[in-house]
Amino acid sequence: MTEGFKEHPYLGNSQQDVDEMLQYLGLKSIEELYSDIPDEIRFKGKLDLPHYKSEYELLEAIKAIMSKNITTREVRSFMGGGVLDIYMPALQDEVLRRTEFYSAYTPYQPETSQGTTQALFEYQSMICELVGMNVANCSLYDWATAVGEAALMASRITKRYKFIYTAATAPNREAVLKNYVVGANLELEEIPYDPTTGKMNIAEAKAKMDDTVAGIYIENPNFLGVIEDGLEEIIADAHEKGVKVVIGADMNSLALMKPPGEYGADICIGEGQTIGGGPLNFGGPLLGILAMQFDRRETRQMPGRIVGVTITSNEGERAFANTLETREQHIKRERATSNICTNEGLVALSCAIHLALLGPEGYKDTAETMYLSAHYLVKELEKIGVKRVFNGEFFNTFILDLKIPESKKQEFINFMLERKIFPGIPYSNDGENYDYIVTTSYLLCEEDLNDYAKAIGEWRK
Repeated sequence: MTEGFKEHPYLGNSQQDVDEMLQYLGLKSIEELYSDIPDEIRFKGKLDLPHYKSEYELLEAIKAIMSKNITTREVRSFMGGGVLDIYMPALQDEVLRRTEFYSAYTPYQPETSQGTTQALFEYQSMICELVGMNVANCSLYDWATAVGEAALMASRITKRYKFIYTAATAPNREAVLKNYVVGANLELEEIPYDPTTGKMNIAEAKAKMDDTVAGIYIENPNFLGVIEDGLEEIIADAHEKGVKVVIGADMNSLALMKPPGEYGADICIGEGQTIGGGPLNFGGPLLGILAMQFDRRETRQMPGRIVGVTITSNEGERAFANTLETREQHIKRERATSNICTNEGLVALSCAIHLALLGPEGYKDTAETMYLSAHYLVKELEKIGVKRVFNGEFFNTFILDLKIPESKKQEFINFMLERKIFPGIPYSNDGENYDYIVTTSYLLCEEDLNDYAKAIGEWRK
Protein backbone atom coordinates (compact mmCIF):
# COMPACT_ATOMS: atom_id res chain seq x y z
CA MET A 1 0.00 0.00 0.00
CA THR A 2 1.36 3.44 -0.93
CA GLU A 3 2.18 5.54 2.14
CA GLY A 4 -0.58 7.99 2.97
CA PHE A 5 -3.12 6.18 0.76
CA LYS A 6 -6.30 4.67 2.14
CA GLU A 7 -8.88 2.84 0.07
CA HIS A 8 -12.39 4.25 0.05
CA PRO A 9 -15.30 1.80 -0.22
CA TYR A 10 -17.23 3.93 -2.69
CA LEU A 11 -14.47 4.87 -5.14
CA GLY A 12 -12.56 2.77 -7.62
CA ASN A 13 -9.18 3.76 -6.26
CA SER A 14 -7.38 0.45 -5.95
CA GLN A 15 -3.66 0.24 -5.40
CA GLN A 16 -3.28 -0.67 -9.06
CA ASP A 17 -5.09 2.53 -10.07
CA VAL A 18 -2.81 4.60 -7.86
CA ASP A 19 0.34 2.90 -9.15
CA GLU A 20 -0.69 3.46 -12.78
CA MET A 21 -1.40 7.15 -12.17
CA LEU A 22 1.91 7.64 -10.38
CA GLN A 23 3.76 5.89 -13.19
CA TYR A 24 2.06 8.10 -15.78
CA LEU A 25 3.06 11.22 -13.82
CA GLY A 26 6.61 9.97 -13.34
CA LEU A 27 6.29 9.90 -9.54
CA LYS A 28 7.23 7.28 -6.99
CA SER A 29 4.72 8.17 -4.27
CA ILE A 30 1.72 10.38 -3.53
CA GLU A 31 3.97 12.40 -1.22
CA GLU A 32 5.87 13.65 -4.27
CA LEU A 33 2.71 15.48 -5.38
CA TYR A 34 3.32 17.87 -2.47
CA SER A 35 7.04 18.36 -3.05
CA ASP A 36 6.50 22.02 -4.01
CA ILE A 37 5.44 22.79 -0.42
CA PRO A 38 8.53 23.89 1.57
CA ASP A 39 9.57 21.24 4.06
CA GLU A 40 9.61 23.66 6.99
CA ILE A 41 5.87 24.37 6.70
CA ARG A 42 4.69 20.86 5.84
CA PHE A 43 2.80 19.00 8.53
CA LYS A 44 4.58 15.88 9.69
CA GLY A 45 3.08 12.96 11.53
CA LYS A 46 -0.58 12.19 12.06
CA LEU A 47 -3.34 14.59 13.04
CA ASP A 48 -4.21 14.23 16.71
CA LEU A 49 -7.96 14.55 16.37
CA PRO A 50 -10.10 13.68 19.40
CA HIS A 51 -13.01 11.27 19.05
CA TYR A 52 -16.50 12.41 20.01
CA LYS A 53 -19.31 9.95 20.64
CA SER A 54 -22.10 12.18 19.37
CA GLU A 55 -22.80 15.16 17.14
CA TYR A 56 -23.81 17.18 20.22
CA GLU A 57 -20.43 16.62 21.89
CA LEU A 58 -18.64 17.61 18.70
CA LEU A 59 -20.63 20.85 18.38
CA GLU A 60 -19.98 21.77 22.01
CA ALA A 61 -16.25 21.19 21.51
CA ILE A 62 -16.24 23.38 18.41
CA LYS A 63 -18.13 26.13 20.28
CA ALA A 64 -15.53 26.05 23.07
CA ILE A 65 -12.70 26.46 20.56
CA MET A 66 -14.47 29.23 18.63
CA SER A 67 -15.27 31.14 21.81
CA LYS A 68 -11.56 31.96 22.07
CA ASN A 69 -11.80 34.15 18.95
CA ILE A 70 -12.07 37.91 19.38
CA THR A 71 -14.43 39.54 16.90
CA THR A 72 -14.98 43.10 15.72
CA ARG A 73 -18.30 43.10 17.57
CA GLU A 74 -16.34 42.91 20.84
CA VAL A 75 -13.26 44.92 19.89
CA ARG A 76 -13.17 48.10 17.78
CA SER A 77 -11.29 47.53 14.55
CA PHE A 78 -8.87 49.97 12.90
CA MET A 79 -7.70 47.33 10.45
CA GLY A 80 -8.03 47.47 6.67
CA GLY A 81 -5.54 46.43 4.02
CA GLY A 82 -8.20 45.54 1.45
CA VAL A 83 -11.03 44.29 3.65
CA LEU A 84 -13.22 46.30 5.99
CA ASP A 85 -15.55 45.87 8.93
CA ILE A 86 -18.99 46.58 7.44
CA TYR A 87 -22.64 46.34 8.44
CA MET A 88 -24.97 44.06 6.51
CA PRO A 89 -28.65 45.06 6.86
CA ALA A 90 -31.14 42.34 7.83
CA LEU A 91 -32.89 42.69 4.46
CA GLN A 92 -29.62 41.88 2.67
CA ASP A 93 -29.34 38.53 4.47
CA GLU A 94 -33.03 37.84 3.88
CA VAL A 95 -32.66 38.17 0.09
CA LEU A 96 -29.38 36.25 -0.02
CA ARG A 97 -30.88 33.30 1.83
CA ARG A 98 -33.72 32.82 -0.65
CA THR A 99 -33.26 29.28 -1.93
CA GLU A 100 -33.37 30.47 -5.57
CA PHE A 101 -30.04 32.22 -4.95
CA TYR A 102 -28.55 30.42 -1.97
CA SER A 103 -28.79 26.85 -3.26
CA ALA A 104 -28.00 27.58 -6.92
CA TYR A 105 -24.93 25.81 -8.29
CA THR A 106 -23.13 27.80 -10.97
CA PRO A 107 -24.53 30.67 -13.05
CA TYR A 108 -22.34 29.43 -15.93
CA GLN A 109 -24.78 26.83 -17.16
CA PRO A 110 -27.22 27.52 -20.07
CA GLU A 111 -30.18 26.60 -17.85
CA THR A 112 -29.41 29.38 -15.37
CA SER A 113 -32.62 31.06 -14.22
CA GLN A 114 -33.61 34.51 -15.41
CA GLY A 115 -33.60 35.71 -11.79
CA THR A 116 -29.96 34.79 -11.29
CA THR A 117 -28.78 36.25 -14.59
CA GLN A 118 -30.73 39.46 -14.00
CA ALA A 119 -29.20 39.83 -10.52
CA LEU A 120 -25.71 39.47 -11.98
CA PHE A 121 -26.56 41.92 -14.77
CA GLU A 122 -27.59 44.45 -12.12
CA TYR A 123 -24.30 43.82 -10.29
CA GLN A 124 -22.33 44.47 -13.49
CA SER A 125 -24.28 47.65 -14.13
CA MET A 126 -23.60 49.00 -10.65
CA ILE A 127 -19.88 48.26 -10.90
CA CYS A 128 -19.68 50.00 -14.28
CA GLU A 129 -21.37 53.06 -12.78
CA LEU A 130 -18.96 53.11 -9.83
CA VAL A 131 -15.74 52.82 -11.86
CA GLY A 132 -16.81 54.87 -14.90
CA MET A 133 -16.44 52.04 -17.39
CA ASN A 134 -18.91 50.26 -19.65
CA VAL A 135 -18.30 46.54 -19.15
CA ALA A 136 -17.66 44.47 -16.02
CA ASN A 137 -17.48 40.73 -15.53
CA CYS A 138 -19.47 38.69 -13.01
CA SER A 139 -16.67 38.74 -10.44
CA LEU A 140 -13.37 37.07 -9.64
CA TYR A 141 -12.19 35.45 -6.42
CA ASP A 142 -10.73 38.56 -4.77
CA TRP A 143 -8.68 41.71 -5.40
CA ALA A 144 -5.41 39.76 -5.39
CA THR A 145 -6.45 37.33 -8.15
CA ALA A 146 -7.89 40.29 -10.07
CA VAL A 147 -4.36 41.78 -10.20
CA GLY A 148 -3.02 38.55 -11.67
CA GLU A 149 -5.87 38.23 -14.16
CA ALA A 150 -5.44 41.87 -15.25
CA ALA A 151 -1.71 41.32 -15.85
CA LEU A 152 -2.36 38.25 -18.00
CA MET A 153 -5.14 40.09 -19.82
CA ALA A 154 -2.85 43.04 -20.64
CA SER A 155 -0.24 40.60 -21.96
CA ARG A 156 -2.75 38.80 -24.18
CA ILE A 157 -4.01 42.07 -25.64
CA THR A 158 -0.61 43.66 -26.31
CA LYS A 159 1.36 40.46 -27.06
CA ARG A 160 4.04 41.77 -24.68
CA TYR A 161 5.66 40.04 -21.72
CA LYS A 162 6.62 42.64 -19.13
CA PHE A 163 4.35 44.05 -16.44
CA ILE A 164 5.27 46.87 -14.06
CA TYR A 165 3.64 47.84 -10.77
CA THR A 166 4.15 50.26 -7.90
CA ALA A 167 6.02 49.28 -4.76
CA ALA A 168 3.05 50.69 -2.81
CA THR A 169 1.04 47.57 -3.70
CA ALA A 170 -0.39 45.40 -0.93
CA PRO A 171 2.03 42.52 -0.13
CA ASN A 172 -0.64 39.82 -0.54
CA ARG A 173 -1.65 41.18 -3.94
CA GLU A 174 1.99 41.39 -5.01
CA ALA A 175 2.55 37.77 -3.93
CA VAL A 176 -0.44 36.51 -5.94
CA LEU A 177 0.65 38.56 -8.96
CA LYS A 178 4.11 36.96 -8.84
CA ASN A 179 2.52 33.52 -8.66
CA TYR A 180 0.11 34.21 -11.53
CA VAL A 181 2.73 35.32 -14.06
CA VAL A 182 5.09 32.34 -13.69
CA GLY A 183 3.33 30.10 -16.20
CA ALA A 184 2.85 32.95 -18.66
CA ASN A 185 6.54 33.92 -18.46
CA LEU A 186 5.75 37.55 -17.66
CA GLU A 187 8.61 39.63 -16.36
CA LEU A 188 7.72 41.87 -13.42
CA GLU A 189 9.36 45.16 -12.49
CA GLU A 190 8.67 47.41 -9.50
CA ILE A 191 8.27 51.20 -9.48
CA PRO A 192 9.51 52.88 -6.26
CA TYR A 193 7.48 55.39 -4.26
CA ASP A 194 8.55 58.71 -2.74
CA PRO A 195 9.68 58.11 0.89
CA THR A 196 8.17 61.43 1.98
CA THR A 197 4.80 61.53 0.23
CA GLY A 198 4.21 57.80 -0.30
CA LYS A 199 3.25 58.51 -3.93
CA MET A 200 4.53 56.61 -6.95
CA ASN A 201 7.67 58.03 -8.57
CA ILE A 202 6.20 59.33 -11.84
CA ALA A 203 9.59 59.88 -13.49
CA GLU A 204 10.61 56.27 -12.76
CA ALA A 205 7.29 54.97 -14.07
CA LYS A 206 7.71 56.85 -17.33
CA ALA A 207 11.29 55.65 -17.69
CA LYS A 208 10.26 51.99 -17.28
CA MET A 209 7.47 52.12 -19.88
CA ASP A 210 8.52 51.16 -23.41
CA ASP A 211 7.34 48.93 -26.27
CA THR A 212 8.13 45.77 -24.26
CA VAL A 213 5.71 46.59 -21.40
CA ALA A 214 2.22 45.09 -21.52
CA GLY A 215 0.73 46.98 -18.61
CA ILE A 216 1.24 49.08 -15.51
CA TYR A 217 -0.59 48.52 -12.21
CA ILE A 218 -1.29 51.43 -9.87
CA GLU A 219 -3.28 51.28 -6.63
CA ASN A 220 -5.25 54.44 -5.87
CA PRO A 221 -5.37 55.04 -2.95
CA ASN A 222 -2.33 52.80 -2.60
CA PHE A 223 -1.59 50.27 0.14
CA LEU A 224 0.11 53.03 2.16
CA GLY A 225 -3.20 54.89 2.13
CA VAL A 226 -1.94 57.70 -0.10
CA ILE A 227 -3.98 59.05 -3.01
CA GLU A 228 -1.95 59.08 -6.21
CA ASP A 229 -1.98 62.19 -8.38
CA GLY A 230 -0.57 62.90 -11.82
CA LEU A 231 -2.34 59.80 -13.14
CA GLU A 232 -3.59 61.53 -16.30
CA GLU A 233 0.04 62.26 -17.17
CA ILE A 234 1.09 58.65 -16.58
CA ILE A 235 -1.87 57.27 -18.52
CA ALA A 236 -1.26 59.55 -21.50
CA ASP A 237 2.38 58.44 -21.62
CA ALA A 238 1.38 54.77 -21.28
CA HIS A 239 -1.11 54.97 -24.14
CA GLU A 240 1.46 56.60 -26.41
CA LYS A 241 3.65 53.54 -25.84
CA GLY A 242 0.81 51.02 -26.20
CA VAL A 243 0.83 50.14 -22.47
CA LYS A 244 -2.42 49.13 -20.75
CA VAL A 245 -3.16 50.91 -17.47
CA VAL A 246 -4.70 48.91 -14.62
CA ILE A 247 -6.00 50.84 -11.62
CA GLY A 248 -6.61 49.06 -8.32
CA ALA A 249 -9.26 51.21 -6.64
CA ASP A 250 -10.71 51.35 -3.13
CA MET A 251 -14.36 51.03 -4.12
CA ASN A 252 -15.57 53.19 -1.23
CA SER A 253 -13.26 56.04 -2.25
CA LEU A 254 -15.00 56.28 -5.63
CA ALA A 255 -17.98 57.92 -3.94
CA LEU A 256 -15.74 60.98 -3.43
CA MET A 257 -13.00 60.59 -6.05
CA LYS A 258 -13.06 60.65 -9.84
CA PRO A 259 -13.59 57.07 -11.12
CA PRO A 260 -10.71 55.47 -13.08
CA GLY A 261 -12.70 55.38 -16.31
CA GLU A 262 -12.98 59.16 -16.29
CA TYR A 263 -9.23 59.73 -16.15
CA GLY A 264 -8.36 57.21 -18.85
CA ALA A 265 -7.65 53.86 -17.17
CA ASP A 266 -8.08 50.80 -19.39
CA ILE A 267 -8.92 48.30 -16.64
CA CYS A 268 -10.17 48.81 -13.10
CA ILE A 269 -9.98 46.17 -10.39
CA GLY A 270 -10.74 46.12 -6.67
CA GLU A 271 -12.35 44.35 -3.74
CA GLY A 272 -16.12 44.00 -3.42
CA GLN A 273 -16.21 42.88 0.23
CA THR A 274 -15.82 46.48 1.38
CA ILE A 275 -18.97 47.58 -0.44
CA GLY A 276 -21.26 44.86 0.82
CA GLY A 277 -19.80 41.60 -0.44
CA GLY A 278 -19.96 40.14 3.05
CA PRO A 279 -18.65 40.33 6.62
CA LEU A 280 -14.96 39.87 7.47
CA ASN A 281 -15.49 36.15 8.24
CA PHE A 282 -11.82 35.29 8.86
CA GLY A 283 -10.75 36.60 5.46
CA GLY A 284 -13.32 35.22 3.05
CA PRO A 285 -15.08 34.68 0.83
CA LEU A 286 -14.07 37.86 -0.95
CA LEU A 287 -15.09 39.36 -4.29
CA GLY A 288 -12.75 40.37 -7.10
CA ILE A 289 -14.00 43.25 -9.24
CA LEU A 290 -12.80 43.67 -12.83
CA ALA A 291 -14.13 46.21 -15.34
CA MET A 292 -12.85 47.77 -18.56
CA GLN A 293 -13.71 50.10 -21.42
CA PHE A 294 -15.43 48.04 -24.08
CA ASP A 295 -13.50 47.10 -27.19
CA ARG A 296 -14.76 44.26 -29.37
CA ARG A 297 -11.34 42.60 -29.62
CA GLU A 298 -9.95 43.41 -26.18
CA THR A 299 -13.07 42.59 -24.17
CA ARG A 300 -12.82 39.07 -25.61
CA GLN A 301 -9.72 38.71 -23.40
CA MET A 302 -11.63 39.46 -20.19
CA PRO A 303 -11.66 36.49 -17.77
CA GLY A 304 -14.85 35.09 -16.31
CA ARG A 305 -18.23 35.80 -17.83
CA ILE A 306 -20.47 38.70 -18.83
CA VAL A 307 -24.26 38.67 -18.59
CA GLY A 308 -26.12 40.63 -21.28
CA VAL A 309 -29.71 41.61 -21.97
CA THR A 310 -31.57 40.96 -25.21
CA ILE A 311 -35.10 40.53 -26.61
CA THR A 312 -36.77 37.15 -27.17
CA SER A 313 -37.44 36.36 -30.83
CA ASN A 314 -41.00 35.09 -30.39
CA GLU A 315 -42.64 37.57 -27.99
CA GLY A 316 -40.16 40.43 -27.87
CA GLU A 317 -39.71 40.20 -24.10
CA ARG A 318 -36.57 41.29 -22.29
CA ALA A 319 -34.28 38.34 -21.53
CA PHE A 320 -30.91 37.91 -19.81
CA ALA A 321 -28.21 35.55 -21.02
CA ASN A 322 -24.56 34.69 -20.57
CA THR A 323 -23.09 36.81 -23.37
CA LEU A 324 -19.38 36.05 -23.00
CA GLU A 325 -17.84 32.96 -21.42
CA THR A 326 -14.13 32.49 -21.97
CA ARG A 327 -13.35 29.45 -19.85
CA GLU A 328 -12.04 26.22 -21.30
CA GLN A 329 -15.31 24.27 -20.92
CA HIS A 330 -17.08 26.56 -23.39
CA ILE A 331 -14.47 27.31 -26.04
CA LYS A 332 -11.26 25.86 -27.43
CA ARG A 333 -8.91 25.33 -24.53
CA GLU A 334 -6.06 27.27 -26.13
CA ARG A 335 -8.33 30.31 -26.51
CA ALA A 336 -9.58 30.27 -22.90
CA THR A 337 -8.54 33.28 -20.83
CA SER A 338 -8.82 31.85 -17.32
CA ASN A 339 -9.97 28.88 -15.28
CA ILE A 340 -12.28 31.13 -13.25
CA CYS A 341 -15.41 29.01 -13.01
CA THR A 342 -17.76 28.56 -10.06
CA ASN A 343 -16.62 31.74 -8.40
CA GLU A 344 -18.11 34.38 -6.17
CA GLY A 345 -21.59 34.68 -7.72
CA LEU A 346 -23.40 34.79 -4.38
CA VAL A 347 -20.94 37.37 -3.05
CA ALA A 348 -21.48 39.50 -6.15
CA LEU A 349 -25.23 39.30 -5.51
CA SER A 350 -24.61 40.35 -1.90
CA CYS A 351 -22.66 43.37 -3.13
CA ALA A 352 -25.47 44.35 -5.53
CA ILE A 353 -28.13 44.08 -2.83
CA HIS A 354 -26.02 46.18 -0.44
CA LEU A 355 -25.44 48.93 -3.00
CA ALA A 356 -29.13 48.93 -3.96
CA LEU A 357 -30.13 49.32 -0.30
CA LEU A 358 -27.63 52.13 0.24
CA GLY A 359 -28.49 54.03 -2.91
CA PRO A 360 -26.25 56.83 -4.25
CA GLU A 361 -26.71 59.07 -1.20
CA GLY A 362 -26.12 56.30 1.33
CA TYR A 363 -23.03 55.16 -0.56
CA LYS A 364 -21.65 58.70 -0.47
CA ASP A 365 -22.53 59.13 3.21
CA THR A 366 -20.56 56.03 4.26
CA ALA A 367 -17.54 57.18 2.24
CA GLU A 368 -17.68 60.66 3.78
CA THR A 369 -17.88 59.13 7.26
CA MET A 370 -14.73 57.08 6.63
CA TYR A 371 -12.88 60.06 5.18
CA LEU A 372 -13.84 62.49 7.95
CA SER A 373 -13.17 59.92 10.70
CA ALA A 374 -9.63 59.27 9.41
CA HIS A 375 -8.81 62.98 9.15
CA TYR A 376 -10.30 63.69 12.59
CA LEU A 377 -8.21 60.89 14.11
CA VAL A 378 -5.03 62.20 12.48
CA LYS A 379 -5.63 65.65 14.00
CA GLU A 380 -6.25 64.15 17.44
CA LEU A 381 -3.04 62.12 17.21
CA GLU A 382 -1.06 65.16 16.08
CA LYS A 383 -2.16 66.94 19.26
CA ILE A 384 -0.19 64.36 21.28
CA GLY A 385 2.82 64.49 18.94
CA VAL A 386 2.09 61.39 16.82
CA LYS A 387 2.29 61.95 13.07
CA ARG A 388 1.83 60.05 9.84
CA VAL A 389 4.77 58.40 8.07
CA PHE A 390 3.78 59.86 4.67
CA ASN A 391 2.40 63.34 4.07
CA GLY A 392 0.47 62.62 0.85
CA GLU A 393 -3.31 63.14 0.81
CA PHE A 394 -5.31 60.11 1.99
CA PHE A 395 -8.84 58.71 2.06
CA ASN A 396 -9.46 56.56 5.14
CA THR A 397 -6.09 54.85 5.61
CA PHE A 398 -2.77 56.20 6.88
CA ILE A 399 0.43 54.85 8.43
CA LEU A 400 1.04 55.93 12.01
CA ASP A 401 4.65 56.73 12.87
CA LEU A 402 5.18 54.66 16.05
CA LYS A 403 8.51 52.87 15.48
CA ILE A 404 7.70 50.08 17.91
CA PRO A 405 10.71 47.72 18.20
CA GLU A 406 10.25 44.04 17.41
CA SER A 407 10.81 43.20 21.10
CA LYS A 408 7.74 45.26 22.11
CA LYS A 409 5.45 44.49 19.18
CA GLN A 410 3.35 41.89 21.02
CA GLU A 411 3.33 44.01 24.16
CA PHE A 412 1.81 46.88 22.17
CA ILE A 413 -0.85 44.63 20.63
CA ASN A 414 -1.80 43.28 24.07
CA PHE A 415 -1.89 46.82 25.46
CA MET A 416 -4.36 47.90 22.77
CA LEU A 417 -6.47 44.74 23.08
CA GLU A 418 -6.87 45.42 26.81
CA ARG A 419 -8.55 48.66 25.71
CA LYS A 420 -10.69 46.70 23.22
CA ILE A 421 -8.93 48.07 20.15
CA PHE A 422 -7.45 46.32 17.12
CA PRO A 423 -4.73 48.93 16.43
CA GLY A 424 -4.23 48.29 12.71
CA ILE A 425 -1.81 46.31 10.56
CA PRO A 426 1.88 46.19 11.57
CA TYR A 427 4.10 47.70 8.89
CA SER A 428 7.88 47.62 8.79
CA ASN A 429 10.47 48.67 6.25
CA ASP A 430 13.42 47.25 8.14
CA GLY A 431 11.84 44.24 9.84
CA GLU A 432 12.81 45.57 13.27
CA ASN A 433 10.68 48.64 13.94
CA TYR A 434 6.93 48.72 13.34
CA ASP A 435 4.56 51.46 12.33
CA TYR A 436 0.83 50.75 11.97
CA ILE A 437 -1.48 50.99 8.98
CA VAL A 438 -4.67 52.48 10.42
CA THR A 439 -8.04 52.35 8.61
CA THR A 440 -11.34 53.88 9.72
CA SER A 441 -14.65 52.23 8.81
CA TYR A 442 -18.05 53.92 8.94
CA LEU A 443 -18.89 51.84 12.04
CA LEU A 444 -16.51 53.82 14.26
CA CYS A 445 -18.01 56.70 16.24
CA GLU A 446 -16.30 59.78 17.70
CA GLU A 447 -15.85 58.04 21.06
CA ASP A 448 -14.00 55.17 19.37
CA LEU A 449 -11.66 57.60 17.60
CA ASN A 450 -10.97 59.50 20.83
CA ASP A 451 -10.30 56.25 22.69
CA TYR A 452 -7.79 55.23 20.02
CA ALA A 453 -5.88 58.52 20.30
CA LYS A 454 -6.01 58.29 24.10
CA ALA A 455 -4.64 54.74 24.08
CA ILE A 456 -1.75 55.71 21.80
CA GLY A 457 -0.96 58.61 24.13
CA GLU A 458 -0.92 56.26 27.14
CA TRP A 459 1.39 53.84 25.35
CA ARG A 460 3.88 56.58 24.52
CA LYS A 461 4.12 57.58 28.17
